Amino acid sequence: MTEPFERWELPTRLALSDQGVGHHLANPIIADVRTHCELSGQSPYDAFGDPEEFALTAAAEQPAHLRQNVDRNGMLPADYLTGSVFALVLLGLGAMIFYAILERTLTFTTTPAGLAGLIMACLAFTACAVPDALRAAGRPRLATWSFALVGLFVGLGASCFVLLPKEPAARVPVLGIVVVALLLLWLMTRRPATPKQPVDYVPPTPRTAPDDDPDAWYRRLSGLLVGRYDLPPERATDLAREARDHLTAAGGTPTAEFGPVEEYARDLAEHEPQRRVPFWRTTWAELIATLVAVQLSVAAFFAWTDEGHVWAAYGVALPGTLIAVVIAIRLALRLFRRG
Repeated sequence: MTEPFERWELPTRLALSDQGVGHHLANPIIADVRTHCELSGQSPYDAFGDPEEFALTAAAEQPAHLRQNVDRNGMLPADYLTGSVFALVLLGLGAMIFYAILERTLTFTTTPAGLAGLIMACLAFTACAVPDALRAAGRPRLATWSFALVGLFVGLGASCFVLLPKEPAARVPVLGIVVVALLLLWLMTRRPATPKQPVDYVPPTPRTAPDDDPDAWYRRLSGLLVGRYDLPPERATDLAREARDHLTAAGGTPTAEFGPVEEYARDLAEHEPQRRVPFWRTTWAELIATLVAVQLSVAAFFAWTDEGHVWAAYGVALPGTLIAVVIAIRLALRLFRRG
């Protein structure tokens, strides 16, 4: 091998993950490549191609039941939820350390209003991942309605801050929260448990569906195409109709004719160039969120300046504002170029 194998391995593992090939399924695949390269002296790029190219080929060769049902971003529904919790814990850890430095204290006072409001705010932050999780699960209609859950937690949080008592109730140690946050981050970044049985490559036995409801099967197919793979609803409806017409002519049940609905949806989506992402993933949504970040950074700058925290105002809020402004300008230019 003319270059370190790891230089090819890491992007390949990420690309395999995006194709639904999990850590333990990827291990023997990568091991086979490493063995071949060690025996032949070839570079993995020469022998197996670029990571993206190799991942597409290798994933397609694996039995369908061993691949995870990931969406176009390589994410499972649970990945969106755990990712949101991870980001929340990481932000909370940073905020707690920053607060301790800012106030030069190792404890902070809690009030019923502040504690309940903070809990509702954390739930609202986590709930922001629910729409993407539901889309990845093939439930686009529920994804749209799930924004009401975010609004509910925001409303409850505001009510808690306004209506509940504001008298000090207890003092919480900063170090205790830091330890809990680090423990949570460690738990969420652990490598998946090793399967008790070795991963095999035996093709799966055919699955049966004694209660195969054609209407439910077609609705599920359409939902998966729209939610998990971002096809336009009109195109998803056409593909489901084509499957229905084919089955009407051939007879039988959808599962017997096309196989499991999730695998059939993935096969269809791989050949569809058209995509329509939801609004909250668009550049407009990114621009709106960035402008909100600009407003919050400017407010923090003036608040910390008035309170005498000059180092925080000029060392944190001002750079944060400038970065957010630059990002907003780049997003606005991207929209302008698109016309």
